[in-house]
Amino acid sequence: MKPVRLFADKIKDNLRTDIIGREIVTLERTVSAMDTAKQMLKEGAIEGTTIFVEEQTQGRGRTGREWFCKSGKGLLLTVVLRPAIQPESSYILMVFTAVAIVQTIRDMFKLPVEIDWPNDIVINKKKLGGIIVETQDHTDQSKNYIVGIGINVNLKKHELPEEIGQPATSLTIEKEAFIDRTNFARALLQNLDSWYLILKEKRYDHIVDKWQEFCMNIGRRVNVRNTKKEFEGIFLGITKDGELILQLDDGRKKKFKVEHTIMNHQPPSGFVSS
Repeated sequence: MKPVRLFADKIKDNLRTDIIGREIVTLERTVSAMDTAKQMLKEGAIEGTTIFVEEQTQGRGRTGREWFCKSGKGLLLTVVLRPAIQPESSYILMVFTAVAIVQTIRDMFKLPVEIDWPNDIVINKKKLGGIIVETQDHTDQSKNYIVGIGINVNLKKHELPEEIGQPATSLTIEKEAFIDRTNFARALLQNLDSWYLILKEKRYDHIVDKWQEFCMNIGRRVNVRNTKKEFEGIFLGITKDGELILQLDDGRKKKFKVEHTIMNHQPPSGFVSS
């Protein structure tokens, strides 16, 4: 089936949000949705401005990795936000976004989607999408953030991006049906807005609790490496500032900043690697 392009007026039809989606822009092609959002910020974009892009020529994910999705087959969007939080606490933006994505997909498609720390959305350990948060120019009066979301929607198996060390999937593969991207986009914006309002109320514990409910890594034995050394233990969850909490074998709990941390899963007990 030929991809149906997203249109702002159709997404706005019956859209019930307070902040996110107040302004919606849809583009056929751009270098990067994140860079487009940055330019719109310079031009005075209001909070909640959302940009949907059908194709990016230089899309990027966390740590600058390239994000590729065939034109018209994914849901690629960026949202301009101005929460009253400092850059060192900005991981909560990734947390609420992940919760909203998982809730939307579970409610709409009844699929076992989960969060894979720190910013991936997965189904049965296959990557479905990802999130990126970038901090923009800050003053005492203005705190600007851009949240980028990429989700594989109607890609077939041969169209999936090649993930290094991790297989990928799409909603249409998992659901075995064509997905109406307009309906999905509208539902996602509504959930993003609902959870963002909770964030604005500073109910961070509620957001973190829901994130931990959706996270596949909780309770698993992992290796955590930061800039200094490597640690082993049980992944207990995250703080409201996004720090990873690890219970070490001696019972102590240690916290790690997400931007300086790499986590690897240990094989289950009894597993022998070849």
